[in-house]
Amino acid sequence: MICKSYSQSKSLKEYFVKRASRLLPAYIFVVSLCAILLSFQSVYSFSAYFSDAGFYKYLLANFTFLNFLHPNLPGVFTSAGVTPDVNGALWTLKVEVAFYLSLPVIYTLFRKTNKKIYFLITLYFLSVIYSNSLEYLALAKNNTSFSTLAHQLPGFISYFVAGIAVYYYFDEYIKRKNQLLFLGIVFIAIDKMIGYEVLMPMGLALIVFFFAFSFKKINYFAKFGDISYGIYVFHYPIIKLFTAWGLFTKYNPYLISIVVITIVLTTGFLSWHLIEKRFLSRTRTL
Repeated sequence: MICKSYSQSKSLKEYFVKRASRLLPAYIFVVSLCAILLSFQSVYSFSAYFSDAGFYKYLLANFTFLNFLHPNLPGVFTSAGVTPDVNGALWTLKVEVAFYLSLPVIYTLFRKTNKKIYFLITLYFLSVIYSNSLEYLALAKNNTSFSTLAHQLPGFISYFVAGIAVYYYFDEYIKRKNQLLFLGIVFIAIDKMIGYEVLMPMGLALIVFFFAFSFKKINYFAKFGDISYGIYVFHYPIIKLFTAWGLFTKYNPYLISIVVITIVLTTGFLSWHLIEKRFLSRTRTL
């Protein structure tokens, strides 16, 4: 999808404007909203909460896509059995932003080379080697910092390369998607047996795209709005609140799960129609 956005952009500026319009509005809103509303959840008083340095560190870290530097808000989610992070799902967005920035270089080199498939294969395996080397160091030195680095760029370039390949060879992929689904399953099975993520990125891509392009009858769901991003940025703090309030243990957990899912879906719907769609309407969308 990102390659399509870039290849269809008239200029580098247009590409970045489209990416920013898709990513930033809901992101900034959810970070700000959590920072304000969770003051009611904090064990601190309002004055102590909003004057605490942690409040401003949270905003700074999250607004710069460095959620891991300060994922907590003062006095929020301090009860036993609840992790203090506000929105742990946001960690992937710094990887996404990094790829937005690197894609113009990668795709330009890709388009200029005559051996496109070899370029993709080389980039893919360089990423895999980098990631697995860091995972090995994490185990050898008992240091999780190496594992954290493995799950950033360039460690995750392999997943984006899989997407680039499917986009560029899309017609060929569609012709063979049934066979490639089986191949994707085999790739993941092989990785599970060897204990390393070597073929997993491509395997997952083949499986995900198969389901994305094989069931046209359920694609009508998108006509209600592209609620996926709203679901992604809002679901974590909503689930955390229900957990912190002890609702999953006080009441039937299956019933509470249905309530949470309903709230998350509704929030995603509202996020699309009230925030995301308004900004995207000002730019060329995918």
